[in-house]
Amino acid sequence: MEQSIRYHINNSTVKIIFGNILDSQAEVIVNCSGSKMTMGGGLTKAIREAGGEVIRNDAQTKLPVNVGDAVVTTAGRLRQKYVFHCITMDKSVDYSNTPDRISEEDIQQYIIGHSIDKCFLLLHAMELKSIAFPAIGAGAAGIPFDKVASAMAEVIGRNLRKTNKSFNVEIYLYDRFEKMQQWDFLPMFEQFAAQEAIARILSEQTADRLFADDVNEQSHIDVAPDMDKDIFISYSRKDAEIVKAIYEWLERAGYKCWLDVDGMFSGVSYKKVIVDAIKRSKVLLFMSSENSNKSRNVVSEVSVAVEYGKKIIPVRLDMSSYSESIEYDIINHDYVVYDRFRMEESNREMLKKIVSTMKMV
Repeated sequence: MEQSIRYHINNSTVKIIFGNILDSQAEVIVNCSGSKMTMGGGLTKAIREAGGEVIRNDAQTKLPVNVGDAVVTTAGRLRQKYVFHCITMDKSVDYSNTPDRISEEDIQQYIIGHSIDKCFLLLHAMELKSIAFPAIGAGAAGIPFDKVASAMAEVIGRNLRKTNKSFNVEIYLYDRFEKMQQWDFLPMFEQFAAQEAIARILSEQTADRLFADDVNEQSHIDVAPDMDKDIFISYSRKDAEIVKAIYEWLERAGYKCWLDVDGMFSGVSYKKVIVDAIKRSKVLLFMSSENSNKSRNVVSEVSVAVEYGKKIIPVRLDMSSYSESIEYDIINHDYVVYDRFRMEESNREMLKKIVSTMKMV
């Protein structure tokens, strides 16, 4: 196997390298950190020793931090400009009340993906072009390497496909304990080869961004709904059949969901009802489709959720582009691709993201 392999995704490159991440020439080096940011062991210790105590001192000024965050510090004596600390572990998080369908490993995978998304947001905001990642989660978190590879490839691939900017992404594979064979690393190469293929296919497709109103006018029913719910489901009436099936599945899974069925709250006071429901829900589930992205009501609901800092999970019923009115706000959000022909697997993936997001609320 070669020491490095390069993949092309949109206008960017991903280079997978066997070696020490401290040798990278990238502008940013990524560190996997616990929520206390002590930098006391493994790669995080190596970064501190190579870059100096100034890195840990700077990190400590950023406390408290939450799982899923990405925190920027100086790179000290390192050749990089910055260190991005992905907060992927917190020993105080309680997993005991997690549904049986979702494992602690599932939640860790989701949190890893969320922190990588934050890294890309920082790259955009700070106008940086290159970043070096370790195999996040394969060390102290103890996640199997194939699952780490899948999670990293999915999130990095998605971020690179949705921008025309050119980024140089490096992923360093390093067997510190010399317990792995070279073929054990194959999943990382396979997953990024798949992401390269997906990007090539999608580059040949175009999607129209349309905007229309699909409001289903109904007579007003002056009954206030029970607002205190776990999940607000934002959807187009034209997708009602599949959305109602998802709603019923989530209710059976133990979640209280707010769903405006048949526009029953679309009378004079519906705007206040909707806003109150979103404010008092923990998560907004955005059922993204060609229909919903044309709906002024749905777009308004997502915008309200953004305004109030609510967690938003797009569930892509099809791969239509987001409405231009909300694309900027949700383009970096983790999403679920919902396959109607594989509903059980899609429901499980959706539940994994909901459970993980609830842990971060």
